[in-house]
Amino acid sequence: VEANEVFLRATSDEAATLRARGFDFYDWAEGEVRLVTAWDSDEHDVARLAEAIAEL
Repeated sequence: VEANEVFLRATSDEAATLRARGFDFYDWAEGEVRLVTAWDSDEHDVARLAEAIAEL
């Protein structure tokens, strides 16, 4: 799927962990965050985020 917005269910602690690792995103609804990226985002950066999410 190709999209530049992804919604993720995350607790406030999980969101804080991702932010502490340098990722920036929007708080959405309670327990949800919205990730937005540019179409030309670096694959390495996307992989880093995916790894960080998998480690939660």
